[in-house]
Amino acid sequence: MSEGVSLPPAASGRLTDRKRAAILDAAVEEFATSGFDTTSMDRIAERAGVSKRTVYNHFQSKDALFEAIVQELIAQTEALPEFPYEADRDLAEQLVSYCLKVGELITSESFQGLVRVSLSRFLRTPQLARDTIGDEKRFMARLIRWIEQATADGRLKPNDPEFSANQLCALVEGFMLWPPIFGLGPNPEPDERRRIITSAVSLFLDHYRA
Repeated sequence: MSEGVSLPPAASGRLTDRKRAAILDAAVEEFATSGFDTTSMDRIAERAGVSKRTVYNHFQSKDALFEAIVQELIAQTEALPEFPYEADRDLAEQLVSYCLKVGELITSESFQGLVRVSLSRFLRTPQLARDTIGDEKRFMARLIRWIEQATADGRLKPNDPEFSANQLCALVEGFMLWPPIFGLGPNPEPDERRRIITSAVSLFLDHYRA
C-alpha cells in the first residue's frame, strides 16, 4: 500500500475490508498523482498490491472508485462529533472546542488527499459535484443548528444561520484547508490552529453576539 495518504483502516479488520481500503488508498494516490483520466485500473491494482480481478471485485469501474472516494470524504465529515448548544456555557468556548475538532479533520493527510482528488474532477464537471455531494449545507448542519439555537436563546443577534455558518467556516478553511490543498503553505501546527480558530470565533462573535 502507498506510504502517502492513507484512509482510516476498516473497522472489522477482515481481509476483504483491508483489500478494499488498500484499493481506495491506491486510487487516491494515483488519481492525485496522474489524474483521473490517465490512471488505469492496472496501476491502481499494482499500487494496492492486489490483482486487477480483486480491484474489479470491489469496484466495477474507475467511476465507481471515484464515487467511493467521495463517499469516504462525506463519511469523514459526517463522523464529526455532535455539537449540542449549551445554554449555560460560554459561546466562544463552545465554538472554539468544536472548530478545533473540525480543524483536526481538515488538516489530516487522509482528508486532504480525498479533497484534492474530488476537487480535481469537480472543477471540470460541476454537475458531478452536485450529483455526488449534493447540498453543501449538509456539511455545516451541526453549526447551523447551533447558531439557530443560540439565536433563539437570545445570545446571538437575529441572522441567516446558513450565511453566518458559511462565514465562520470560510474564516477557518481559508487559513487551514485551502493553502495546503493548493500547495500555498504548510498545514498549521496545533498551536497555530488554535490561534486561527480563536481569532475567527472572536470575529464571528464580535459581529453576531447579542
